[in-house]
Amino acid sequence: MKFIIIGLGNFGSHLGMRLIEEGHEVMGVDNSAAHIEMYKEKLTHTICADSSDELVLRRIPLDESDYIIVSIGEDLGASITTVALLKKLCTTKIIARAISPIHHTILETMEVHEIIEPEAEYADEFSKKFGLKGAIKSLSLDNKFEISEIELPKKLIGKTIQNAQLRSKWGLNVVTVVRKIASKNIFGKITNSRKVLGVIQPDTILEEGDVLVLFGLYADLRTFGDEMEASL
Repeated sequence: MKFIIIGLGNFGSHLGMRLIEEGHEVMGVDNSAAHIEMYKEKLTHTICADSSDELVLRRIPLDESDYIIVSIGEDLGASITTVALLKKLCTTKIIARAISPIHHTILETMEVHEIIEPEAEYADEFSKKFGLKGAIKSLSLDNKFEISEIELPKKLIGKTIQNAQLRSKWGLNVVTVVRKIASKNIFGKITNSRKVLGVIQPDTILEEGDVLVLFGLYADLRTFGDEMEASL
């Protein structure tokens, strides 16, 4: 797919590089020459330009991309102006980053395809690490259900998925297991990589260092974490 990312700050640049790693084409647009210089060799193409200038946007192949992501994170006026011009100049789906509740409301009225709030999402995810014992990452599906990555409690090491009784005892479904695999890099140093085990079978044996990817009610996930910690 082809993406245009407007705003190569921390969020926009990291997103761009991840999309490149996934095999997509990414054009980066930013008004900072320093940002352009930093990412010109890492993205498919970069343009140093002011996206709030209509004449500038007209020179960019907006309609040739599948998505345009407006990730401007500091200048509220530039973000809103850029989105307004994009709505005027092309029919490409627009994903916009909101930096405040007011900004989010304005973007809603502009009817962009999707609004993202990475800071708020990270804050929610980070806070879950304190609410859910052993949680590494957590994704809220609604106000009740979560998908969480939780470090395997010591009590479950050596047990099979079936014997762990995660579903019967806590109402939790195991989506998969992420296992640490030790390997040597080109310098001979031992490093750990993550391997997703895929669809888990009942007889899969859980090993020390595993990460459980669990789906269930937030309340049940919290109960599970509390009980595992209390058993230590």
